[in-house]
Amino acid sequence: MAVRRRAGSARKMMAFSRIVTCHTEEEYAKVFRKAGEKDLVLVEFVAGWSTSSKNMAPYLNTLARSPEYKKVHFVRVDMEALRSVAEKANVKALPTYQLYRNGEKLEEMSGAMPAKLVAMLKTHHVKDKKSGPGKLIGLVAGLLLGIFGLLKLKDQIEEWEAEEEERVAIAEAEEEARRLAEEEAKERARAARARAQQATKV
Repeated sequence: MAVRRRAGSARKMMAFSRIVTCHTEEEYAKVFRKAGEKDLVLVEFVAGWSTSSKNMAPYLNTLARSPEYKKVHFVRVDMEALRSVAEKANVKALPTYQLYRNGEKLEEMSGAMPAKLVAMLKTHHVKDKKSGPGKLIGLVAGLLLGIFGLLKLKDQIEEWEAEEEERVAIAEAEEEARRLAEEEAKERARAARARAQQATKV
């Protein structure tokens, strides 16, 4: 029963994914026809033996499910299954990500670098949006958020540095107190020996 439930949930997750896995050249071409002239198409070239490809799969699945990229068509191509497509796309490394609009390649990146992939997608996705006051407001808001983020990071770094300085100061104070205590103990021992020697002479 539990096995059936797990299998059912796995099917639901697969059904929820917006990534189209192409097994033929016709399926690959169909994605571009469906995207038309305006929509972006992100093609991921992978292989079953590539560890980096497997590591990137969760990130691409997350991007594909994001409402922000609902107009982006996500395509996965297994190089071993569709060598002809990979050769035409001039794929040299795995995983490779190519971004297209109207059949024209806009940008490409290779390797397991989620942040770079998001940056590439965001750069061209923003261009898709309408220009005018709305875009300007969005850019200004983005800049302000970036500035606030940097200021927050700066404050956090300064806080960490202050905490580290405080830890160092405490450690130095403890070390100094320990040194003084040791010197005081030695002085007491010397005084005690001196008194003992004086007592024996008397």
